[in-house]
Amino acid sequence: MPRMMIGETQEILAVAMKDFFSAHDYTVQLENSGLRVLECLQQIQYDLIVVEISLFGLDGISIVQRYRSAGGASPILLMADKHSSEELQRGLDAGADAYLVKPFRLQDLAAQLRALLRRPMLRTEKVLTAGLLAMDTEAGTVTRNDILIHLYPMEFKLLQFLMRHPNQVFSAHALFERVWQKDFGLMEDTVRTHVRTLRKKIDYEGHSSIITTIRGLGYKTENRILAGPDETSYL
Repeated sequence: MPRMMIGETQEILAVAMKDFFSAHDYTVQLENSGLRVLECLQQIQYDLIVVEISLFGLDGISIVQRYRSAGGASPILLMADKHSSEELQRGLDAGADAYLVKPFRLQDLAAQLRALLRRPMLRTEKVLTAGLLAMDTEAGTVTRNDILIHLYPMEFKLLQFLMRHPNQVFSAHALFERVWQKDFGLMEDTVRTHVRTLRKKIDYEGHSSIITTIRGLGYKTENRILAGPDETSYL
């Protein structure tokens, strides 16, 4: 029985959603305060999170950003009162998996949520690996071939974020917002500089970088097994 958090301020819609999904064997918790939603997310593991952008107290995009920055992995669907491409893109960059614009049919929402439940969740294990690289998120250490690599705090945070989201591409803007948790400053220069210094420290001579640049889109990490001096195989 999937556990679902719904953050919605319109009472009629909120009750309709709760009744609909409860009838379809979901365990539903309903909140209209963004601060209350975030508090619950910090205490309870939900299988699905559905929040509107314009929640009271703390907006939905900020909830997504804080939840993902803390390592939250559950699928998130954003609801919007109107179609604002810029606002919805900010939500997706912050870590939302999907969105719906009101008004919508509950059957359409249910279909989106079923699709999200079928997706693999991001990596939440304490030790993250990529090729010869291993990160112990609790100890705050990174090793390559069991040799300790010194990283500065923001280098560590950036690498951890990318390793928790393997094979997903993030723009410099999205990385700056979600790792540095700011929406102003020299975003592209800051991210580019940290990626460059990270590569110098973590890359293995003779092999492609674990951090890949996707021209015009951003950066991603790839799960690789370094099989030999002249061979790279992919998971």
